[in-house]
Order: sequence, then structure tokens, then C-alpha cells
Amino acid sequence: MSESKWIPTVCYQCKAECAILARVEDGVVREVKGNPRARGKMCVKGMAGITTLYSQERLKHPMKRVGERGEGKFVRIGWDEAMNIMETKLRELRKRGEGHKFTYSMFPHSTSDPKWRFVNAMGGFITTGLPHCDSAKIMAHLHTFGCFPNHHIAPMYYTVPKGGVMILSGRHPFGCLDDACVPRDILDAKERGAKLVVIDPIFRTEAGKADWWIPIKPGGDAALFLGMCNHLLTKGLHDKAFCDKWVRPGDMDGLMAFIKDKTPAAMSRICDVPARDIVKLAEMCAAAPSVCVDAFKSIMYGNAMDWGHAWSIFLVITGNLDNPGGQPMPEIAPMAPVAPVPPPPNLKELGYHRTGPNRSRFDHYTFFLQPTWYAAQAVREGTLKVFFASECNPALSEMGSGEWREAMTLKDRNGNYALELFVLTEIMPSETMKWADLVLPDQTNFERWELLYMPWWYNFGHTAAVCQPVVKPVGESRHANRVMIDLGKRMFPEYFAFKDDVEYYDIELSGIGMSMRKMLDGGAIWSPGTVGFRKYEDTGRFNTPSGKIELEWKMYGDIGQQWPSPELPLEFRRDADKYPFILVNFRTIFLNNTGAWSQNNAQLRDPVSGIDANPVLLNPVDAARLGIADGDMVTVASATGSVRLPAALTERIKPGCAGLIHGFGQTMGKVASRGAWAGDNELIADAGSHLDEQDLRGGEAHVSTRVKITK
Repeated sequence: MSESKWIPTVCYQCKAECAILARVEDGVVREVKGNPRARGKMCVKGMAGITTLYSQERLKHPMKRVGERGEGKFVRIGWDEAMNIMETKLRELRKRGEGHKFTYSMFPHSTSDPKWRFVNAMGGFITTGLPHCDSAKIMAHLHTFGCFPNHHIAPMYYTVPKGGVMILSGRHPFGCLDDACVPRDILDAKERGAKLVVIDPIFRTEAGKADWWIPIKPGGDAALFLGMCNHLLTKGLHDKAFCDKWVRPGDMDGLMAFIKDKTPAAMSRICDVPARDIVKLAEMCAAAPSVCVDAFKSIMYGNAMDWGHAWSIFLVITGNLDNPGGQPMPEIAPMAPVAPVPPPPNLKELGYHRTGPNRSRFDHYTFFLQPTWYAAQAVREGTLKVFFASECNPALSEMGSGEWREAMTLKDRNGNYALELFVLTEIMPSETMKWADLVLPDQTNFERWELLYMPWWYNFGHTAAVCQPVVKPVGESRHANRVMIDLGKRMFPEYFAFKDDVEYYDIELSGIGMSMRKMLDGGAIWSPGTVGFRKYEDTGRFNTPSGKIELEWKMYGDIGQQWPSPELPLEFRRDADKYPFILVNFRTIFLNNTGAWSQNNAQLRDPVSGIDANPVLLNPVDAARLGIADGDMVTVASATGSVRLPAALTERIKPGCAGLIHGFGQTMGKVASRGAWAGDNELIADAGSHLDEQDLRGGEAHVSTRVKITK
């Protein structure tokens, strides 16, 4: 008789890390579903995780490069040889006093990721995709009210009351990397009588569900919200009592002076939203019991810090901080440190994006993690020598990805690669592995232990969750965390004295009175039971230097950027005659961005049940002017690259814009390489070599450009 049981674990087909149940029958995963103890939902990417697990293209053994980087030629080796190669090179780097020239590009699943611990012990740095996506948003909220909202964090839509307003500004929660419960929670809020407003140049599923779609000019979010702030303040429609009590003395006077000329009419000329609509939305928000704002695409443009600042000001003057239906301000549970703790290196002094000739440009860069985009420049400048990567695909994900690929092949005068060692851990064939020296087979979420501790993450329902192995690993695959723990035991035994990853997580969980055993007995998730509201009323202060909300960013006074600019991103304002279209790259529910797991997942790339096409979207008005018909092959060119794609005509995109799904371009793997689809990053300028387009105050956001389209 066959044995069948449901086992709680965590999905990792994208970064949302939803709690799930896996039905295992005779040692095989047969079915997955959302964990009802954690709001019980999962999306199509998560459901396709079984396809990833049992794919015939799984990487099963360590491999070493033969031939040149970029050729993608490897030979199978054993784990002992792979570990020796890594240890030898890292010891050599430290002996030269260049430990800080080691970088690990990863997406830390917790604030205490063992890979992060190893990097600190080594004296190097981690880089993540966070600076690509929303470092500007994170820093804006930190600067203004001291809240740390991490990657993509959504408002608590399940708390939005009747009459509340939900604003999605460049956000696609029905088809992006969100907690799978978010779409349901938005629709439930609408059932309660809340209103959904979608501000986006593309009409997608969210707009189809919205009470009001506002087709904005890309990059116009800051102008739109500053226009609303002007109307609220000059008409006395703001929450005066909240501002009087909680805003730093003098800041409201400064804001009134700054906002005086940011009238709806003036801002309308920038964002291309009628002034009457700016007024209408402002008054709708003023009358609502709550307002929440959720953004994604707009926080990745070159004016993202200005937008984040304007967004923060709007939340403050409407009183929507840590209230039901407003902006949540999560607290961090006190996980126990694993002593002794390796001290992190000084990012400001040693970070590789600060050691080259452009170092002085970063005096105001305050994000706490390195951006991945500077790797190409660091290799050229000799400040990056050893590079590890896990669960990322920089050969496609980097802006100006061609520049990244070229940098990986640079050699010195002796014919040696400038980047001395590149190690990649991966589950499926990826574009990036073609440039790696070592490729290590990683494990899926069905095969590994991991403590996921991101208390400000998508899932407010759990502060911590356990990913546990439910089946035996495929081939010789090892999770990257275990690999780095084993390497740490070789190189830094004082920091890796614990037995294994499970014991490491046990020590951390002791800080909240939990253990791995207790976590599993409780369904593999833990939460204090509430997120709480208006927590600043309990403490009497915000987590800022003054203890008050700080609307004016005085730390940027020497560069004249105390207040947000309403202007469009620089890359949208120049060369408009030569490149008349603004490129809008967007996400889809079927792809984990450039991730090889979904790109090489037959279920997600199926033309019927998934997506297997990436045409450039054009408005028929623009297409008629260019003589382009639906299905015509066109060339899309920017100042730094070009791609050829078929055109798809639709009235669901704002005239003057061209739309592309983000993430295509993979050529490794039988599934991903089917179809001549191009990646949008081929058109984006290499961020490290175009520092005039970077926001160097508190973060980096540069994923946009202008293009021209020819038949």
C-alpha cells in the first residue's frame, strides 16, 4: 500500500516564499497547495515547482569549465575538487590582503543567511537585486519615518476597511512576485467596499479589476503625488492633527514653501494626467478612512528616490502610517545571534563600488547592501577578483547585460582573466553558467533545510518559516547554504563551530523561544500573532534621529536635494527626438524574472498553460504612424543596444510607450532556448558606466530607457 502525506514547507519558485503543503507519495512529490495555516494560497509558479524538481535538465553534479568563458563547456568533477578550488583561491585572496575583493551575489532569504555569515568572515560583501528593485523606496521610508519596508512589501490589504482607497502605482500584484494571497486580499477589500485605483501606462489585469485606471506617463509618479500633496495642503484637506503631533517642528513650514508651485496644473504637464484627475484622486483620498500605496515599476526608474520621497510625504499628510489599510511598519523579532559573530566589513570604506575612480560619486549612497550592477565596472577597475552567485542570473538580469558578459571575459596582459574565479550555484541551466568557472548543483525547496526569517517580507502571516526537505535530493545536489557552511568550517572554524545548518537555525530561533522541532510541530511557521497598528503611539516616537517624522531630508542639503523633484527620470528627458518611445518593461505571473527555474520550466513556458512569447507592445496609433501591422518584425533600438521582435498592437498601452516582458533572452536549456525572444536588459545602459543616470543619494534605480522602433 502506498503512503501519502501532506508535509508543510515553503515555496521558492520566486522571492515571495509562500508557506505551502507538499503531498508526498512513496517518496515522490505529487501535489502542492497553499498552507491553510498561512492564508492558504499559492500561484502558478509555485504549482510548477514540481516540474522544476523533476526536470530532466536539473544540474546534478559539480562541473568545471573547460575552454574559454562564454563557451559553456564543462567537465564533471567531484565535490572534493570543487571545494578545494574555492578554498585555495579564497585563501590566496586573503593572503594578498584583498578579502574585500570577494563578492557573493545572492538574494538572502533571511537576515542571518549562512552565506552572508561566510562573506562577513571572509571580509567581502554581498550584493543583491534589492538595489535594482526598490532600494530607493526602502531608503525613502527609512529617511522619512524610520520604517524598514523590505523588498516588494505590500500593504496589508486584508485590513483595508470599507471606503478605503488602494493605489497601485506601476504595481502588478496579480501577475508578479507577490505573496499569492495579495490578489485575493485586494478583491476581498473591494467586496467590502474599498476602491482600487491603478496608475500605470499599461492596462493589465489590475486595471481590469480597478474602479479607476489612470494611464500615467512613465516616471510621472512623483509629479502626480506632489500635485495631490499641493491640493491637500493648500485646501486644508490633510490630516492636520496627525502632522502637528508627529512631524518634526519646522518641516511642515518647509513643505508648504516647497509645495507651493507644485500645483495639479503644473504637475499635469509632467505626468500627463489631467489636473482635474489629480484633484479628484486627492479628494478621494482625503475623504477615505484609509489609503495605501503599492508600487514596483515606478520605484525602479531613475527618479525613484524622488518618487519614494513624494510617496512618503503623501502617506504622512494623509495620516496613513501603521493604520488599518495604510502603510504597515513591521517590527523585527529578536532572533538570537550565533556567537561569535563575524564582523561585517565597512561598506563605505571597502565596498568595491567605492574603491575605483568613481568613489567620490558615492558620498551620499547609503543603502546597506551593494548593488549588483557595479560588477562589470569593478572587474574593469580591478576591485572585484572572486565572484560567487546563487539564485540569480546576472548574464541577463544586469542592466546593460552585454557589458556584464564582456567584463567576465576580460584578460590581463598575461592572458589571465581579470576576474580570477567565478562560482555559480544553480538548479537548472542558466545563461550565467556559460561564464562560470565552477557550476555547483543547488537543491530545490523540496530538498533542503532553510530558515526563512524576513519579518517585513510579503507574508505578514508568518515572521519565520521553515523550508524542510520532503524528498531525497536529486543527484549530488547540495544547497548553497550547506556548501558555504562546509567551506566556513575549513576556513573559519571559529565562526562555524555549530554542527550543521539545522543547529545553526536552532540557535537563532532560541531568541524567540522556538526551535526547529517546535517550528515543525507548529506547521513550519511562526508568528507572534499580530502585526499591530500605530505602534509609534506606544513608544511615543518614530525610529528617526529626531524621533519625529522627518519630511525634509537635511542630510542631502549640500547637494540641494532636501525635497523631491517632480521631473521625469533623466533617461526619459533626453534624446526624445531620436528615441521617441519610452520603454516600459513589466512582469508576468509565469516567469520569475530572469530566473532559470521558470525560464526552463516546461509548464510555465507552455504556449497554452504558460507564456512563450515576448512581442513588443505598441499602441495602434503609434503603429499606424510607423506603418507597422500586428505581427510585423520590428527592431527596437536604444542608445546602447537593439533587439528584433514581433510587434503586438494593443490599445492597452499608452501612446508613446513600448512594452516588453522582463526576463526573456535565455539560450541555455531546451525549454528556455525555444523561440527567438529577446531580453529587455539588452536595451538598458550599463548602470555602472552611466553614473550620471544613477540616484546616488540613498539607492540605485535604473531600469529604463528611450527606444526607437523601425519595421
